[in-house]
Amino acid sequence: MPRRALAVVVCLILVWSVGCGPGVRPPAPRAAVKGSVTLDGKPLPDGEITFRAAGEAGIPTAVKDGNFSGEALVGKNQVEISAFKAGPPLSTDLEKKPTKVNIVLPKYNAQTTLEANVTAGGPNDFTFAVTSR
Repeated sequence: MPRRALAVVVCLILVWSVGCGPGVRPPAPRAAVKGSVTLDGKPLPDGEITFRAAGEAGIPTAVKDGNFSGEALVGKNQVEISAFKAGPPLSTDLEKKPTKVNIVLPKYNAQTTLEANVTAGGPNDFTFAVTSR
């Protein structure tokens, strides 16, 4: 009987000390963002802007007629801007559907150099000027 009691105590101590892992991380604070995007000096007609804080998933927001309004994580964010046009179909596509071609240079999206510091108190009004060439 004492061996069984000792085994139960050891198991309880192990469960208590290991616990259930690190637990769920609380959601990162967000703040409202808004602003404008120009492409080659003109309002971006249709596109997407994504604010991405380090180690977090990006938050995409639509850009329409050069303006955007949405949310981003509070803190330093990398900013990616994309706008697509129809491109040639893939040679392997039997249906010959057009591909999407990003008309914004990679330095503003896949290799972005754009940043924004989003603050909890706002106003978080940003202006970005990007180019297609």
